[in-house]
Amino acid sequence: MNNLFRVGTWRLRLGFAAPALALTCLIVSMGAFAQSVSPISSVSSVISTACAHAATPPGSVSRDVDQFRRLSADEQAASLRTRIENHSLLSLTDAQILSLMDAMKPEAFVAYARADMVLDNDYEYSMFRQERVSGRWSDRPDHMLIRYQDNPRKVYAKWLPDGGHAGQEILYDETTDPNSLYGHAGGLLRLVSGKIAVDGSFAHAQSRHSVRDLGLQFIARTVDHDARSFREEGLTAKPTRIELMNVQGTRMLAWTWVSPSGPPAHYAPRVRLLFDLQHPWPSGEVAWDERGKLLEMIRFDGVVPRHWNSATFDPRNPDYGFH
Repeated sequence: MNNLFRVGTWRLRLGFAAPALALTCLIVSMGAFAQSVSPISSVSSVISTACAHAATPPGSVSRDVDQFRRLSADEQAASLRTRIENHSLLSLTDAQILSLMDAMKPEAFVAYARADMVLDNDYEYSMFRQERVSGRWSDRPDHMLIRYQDNPRKVYAKWLPDGGHAGQEILYDETTDPNSLYGHAGGLLRLVSGKIAVDGSFAHAQSRHSVRDLGLQFIARTVDHDARSFREEGLTAKPTRIELMNVQGTRMLAWTWVSPSGPPAHYAPRVRLLFDLQHPWPSGEVAWDERGKLLEMIRFDGVVPRHWNSATFDPRNPDYGFH
């Protein structure tokens, strides 16, 4: 299970001749792609910047990349979202995508997360989540259906049968009670629903996160927060490593930030966001601690904008299992 989003890294000497570099990249890619992949865990193959540019003819500089480089950070962020939505980014080669990423200003990554990564206030999605809680890595990923509204914050979550804690449900509505959530456990305990302190020990028994963190906006706010810490430390907010990798047969763009410390200045010592090149929001997030141990692996599926009604966050909704 620990292989999800894991990356094998190959260091390439700059002194190699171009043909040798291209051959090395081909061998590495074929070897990585040949490894078996399960529905939830995978071994990911990395296409590094060096490998991607090995296939690019010398001196071929894209006019499009030059134009992109001259845009402001906000314009670059908006352009990236447009390229994703019209699928032009998906049609680019790895070398072309990495050239665009190289041309992005550090502030553009933050601007993209803040203003272009998630535009919808109301939406539904499913999540696979596996975490290290109180030093223990969970045995089985949770699979959750989430209905979310960011402003004001409202959350409904149900744990699905093919994941951990199946049958559990929670509701949170900051307009009625910002300090409590309403819910029940799975199994026989699902027959008893009640209020739980939103930041109490019981609410955090299965996750380090608050129910308020379940929206995709939490990731955007985390990128923004960490960027401020990088600036205060005199460091760039640009991802430390940008690469294309194969995750469960899908080509993914990965942004990885390596920080000098963890909380409170940074979310974690190492954080990776994964994008499937077809949707502006991230497809996954992975975080590691200072020793390189996994803190969490999260995958987002089926994000759909919604317009919620009064029954969506009402425990009396007949579609829910609250008692």
